[in-house]
Amino acid sequence: MKKESKVVVSKSGIRNYEFESVKKDKDVSHYDQHFGYWSEHKKGMFYKKSCLYCLKTYEGKRADTAFCCQSCQKAHLRLRRKGLL
Repeated sequence: MKKESKVVVSKSGIRNYEFESVKKDKDVSHYDQHFGYWSEHKKGMFYKKSCLYCLKTYEGKRADTAFCCQSCQKAHLRLRRKGLL
C-alpha cells in the first residue's frame, strides 16, 4: 500500500505536515560563563521532522514547517525560481 505524502505545495510556499514524533514539553539546559548552568522549561508541542532540503532531522514548534532553518528555505526557493524543482 502506498503511503500518501503530507507535503502541500501552494504558490506561497511549502507546508510539511509529516512528523516522526511529538513531544509535549521540553527541558533545555544552558551554559553561560557568568551565570553557569541553568535549565529552562519550554511549554508547547514540539514536532520531530526531517528538512525537505538538507534532510537533517530537527525539532520544530509548528506542525507545518518544512525546513530546519532560513538558509535551507532560501536555497529551496532559489531552485524553484530557476525551474529546477
